[in-house]
Amino acid sequence: MKKACLVLDDGSIYPGIRFGAERETVCEVVFSTGLTGYVELLTDASFCGQAVTMAHPVVGNYGVFEDVSESDRLWVGALIVRDLTHIENDERGAEDLDEYLRRNDVPGIRGIDTRALTLKLREEGTRVGCITDGTPESLNVPEIFEKIRAYSARNLVEQVSPKERRSYPAWKCGWNEKDMSERRSAGENSRLLASSESDPGRPALFRVAFLDFGAKHNIIWNLTRRGCDVTVYPWDTKAEDILADEPDGIFLSNGPGDPVNIGPEIPEIRKLVDSGVPVMGVCLGHQLIALALGGKTRKLKYGHRGINHPVKELESGRVTMTSQNHGYVVVEDSLPEALCEISHINVNDGTVEGLRMKNKPVFTVQYHPEGAPGPQDNNYLFDRFTDRMAADQAARKTL
Repeated sequence: MKKACLVLDDGSIYPGIRFGAERETVCEVVFSTGLTGYVELLTDASFCGQAVTMAHPVVGNYGVFEDVSESDRLWVGALIVRDLTHIENDERGAEDLDEYLRRNDVPGIRGIDTRALTLKLREEGTRVGCITDGTPESLNVPEIFEKIRAYSARNLVEQVSPKERRSYPAWKCGWNEKDMSERRSAGENSRLLASSESDPGRPALFRVAFLDFGAKHNIIWNLTRRGCDVTVYPWDTKAEDILADEPDGIFLSNGPGDPVNIGPEIPEIRKLVDSGVPVMGVCLGHQLIALALGGKTRKLKYGHRGINHPVKELESGRVTMTSQNHGYVVVEDSLPEALCEISHINVNDGTVEGLRMKNKPVFTVQYHPEGAPGPQDNNYLFDRFTDRMAADQAARKTL
């Protein structure tokens, strides 16, 4: 067992033990309140560059099944846990979490007092930290602080978004399990392949342009299983190129980092919003649409991350439990009342959780309606999106 420490930018030191990849890393340290779903979390591009503290003390107890992965690879910067459970000779074929992280070069530290760390982040806000080998007495703290100070926020979306277009046919979802198994057996990094064969017996109902800022694949598959042919575009694709393909709907995905870092693309998003094509935005996509309409965003003290956040839909008064992962929110007072209105709010702190435009078929939510991991209460939002595309198709046929 190799001893290691988590050193925060305020000088706090949390001793622990290495697991996963044995390399030093500097990340923004955040926490997640989910009791399950660590595989989905590790493969969620919204966590790119972050060391995630699991608030639940026991992690790894059901092993790893890659078929629930949210992208084709792992994105988390590091994983911080209290008690790590090992899996050996599992009759279900589960992979050990420690082996999974080592295979994918993701560092971890266990034995941390995650309750104390979570309370600290909740009270003081997120911090930058370094996971490094050694004990508190042996650390070269000035050198570690230099590395922490060198850390800077960057356009993480550019790192996680695909470099070229990808197509996902209607009625198909899931990963290629044969390739997944072969890579695991060979000890290779996870590079999952999505199902790509179309179903000739079931024609697509809609064509969706999907602007990918670091998407969770369950969002894409919630669209394909509703009969959508989904074309995924890189984050910086120009609006005219997307609109030239004549999509029935446009989807703006989740993604990591500060939405302001997407600055040059905001005018392009405004063109999409003004096009009259039905648009849905989730998480970062929600924030970017708010910015495109003239609104502002701000950083939360410690963010909303986990699978148990209550959200209220203002029109119906209905409260649902949601899955969330974001560190920024839309500033309520900055929104132009003539263009849009708030549709959802967070029950815990009153922050904006959804918008809808008054004169365009555009709506957004801050949380994850696909709920992977987490509750499925808000799957109806995908139906709302396809209903709007269907209504738009019908209206065009009558012209």
